[in-house]
Amino acid sequence: MSFDYAPLVKTAQSLLAKFGQELTFTRTTKGSYDPATGTTSDSTSTYTKNCVLFDYRDGDAGGQAVLAGARRVVAEAYTYEVGDTVAIGSDTYRVMSVSTNEPGDTALVSELQIRK
Repeated sequence: MSFDYAPLVKTAQSLLAKFGQELTFTRTTKGSYDPATGTTSDSTSTYTKNCVLFDYRDGDAGGQAVLAGARRVVAEAYTYEVGDTVAIGSDTYRVMSVSTNEPGDTALVSELQIRK
């Protein structure tokens, strides 16, 4: 008998919507190279997710490389990628690492490390 994680996913989404904020992420995908012009035709797409922002404390690093100015984001589960960017106020941050809380095969939330 397997555990049904669907109610936990709904609870996580509800809490992120209630206590977090909606952030807009941008993903740039490299296009094909045009040898005639010497350029690539990159494309960008955006997506929005509910997120809660945290500053790192000294003990939060857990052996990871956390530089000054890095922030931690707990976000709705999604296929975030290193290199995506997120706008927070007037600042743009780059996603440096992605970790998903995924018991069984059900993604509950994602934790991102972001940096300017």
